[in-house]
Amino acid sequence: MKIKLATLLVCFLVTITGAFAQNTSHVKAELLSEMTTIQPGGSVTVGLYFKMQKGWHVYWENPGDSGQSPTLQWSLPEGFTVGEMQWPTPKKITLPSLADYGYTQEVLLMVPLTAPANLKPGHMVRLTATAHWLVCQEICIPGSSAMNLRLTVSKKTPKKSRNAFLFQKARKQVPQPMPNEWKADGALGAKEIRLSFQTGERVTKALFYPLRSSQVENAKPQKFDPSGAGFQLILKRSDQLLENIKTLEGVLVVGDKKGEKSYQVAIPLTAY
Repeated sequence: MKIKLATLLVCFLVTITGAFAQNTSHVKAELLSEMTTIQPGGSVTVGLYFKMQKGWHVYWENPGDSGQSPTLQWSLPEGFTVGEMQWPTPKKITLPSLADYGYTQEVLLMVPLTAPANLKPGHMVRLTATAHWLVCQEICIPGSSAMNLRLTVSKKTPKKSRNAFLFQKARKQVPQPMPNEWKADGALGAKEIRLSFQTGERVTKALFYPLRSSQVENAKPQKFDPSGAGFQLILKRSDQLLENIKTLEGVLVVGDKKGEKSYQVAIPLTAY
């Protein structure tokens, strides 16, 4: 767990064991499925759902200056495979001299699962996972919960669950690949990282979320400099980045009068 002393956060340990959903201090955690059935050899998307009290948050894949990302440890029937967790675009959560990346109100962290082809129709499969998380405001409260789902095996088209709308909403929040027609490059200096994007369209605001920790000073403002066909972002290089890196990965959020869009980016860097 990465929690800096400067945050002055006090942590209390909360360990919960149960199934399906758990209400702990300031957060409800639940394991959900998009479908109620699964086909032999088919796939299903499940998700770890958090609903937080006002003012509380859980963390993104890169938690920022403090915190810990949620995790799922799976115990699945033989032959099942687990895909990578899909992270919606986070929010920047500012603290005195620090900044975290995470989610407020609610978030669904989706995970694709694939079933073996030898499942027998009519049988029930049980999917079990142990979730771990950290929910924070002025204090941080770690939590964990053993959760499970039961799905009926069927050769028919899978049936949507009552929670399917949450998955539809979450997919819209997951960053998309950067458009092929866009061009991006960057320059890594001793104190700054300069990112340049050629988009072919007007962008009125942009914000970059680094995927890796200790590369960017999260709390420092990002300087946005628009141009007719793109824009430049200037980031403060982290004092903890002791060696030059060749690629900066993260999520880029851009906006105009029509709204915001987020993209997964991997920007090549040259030293200057």
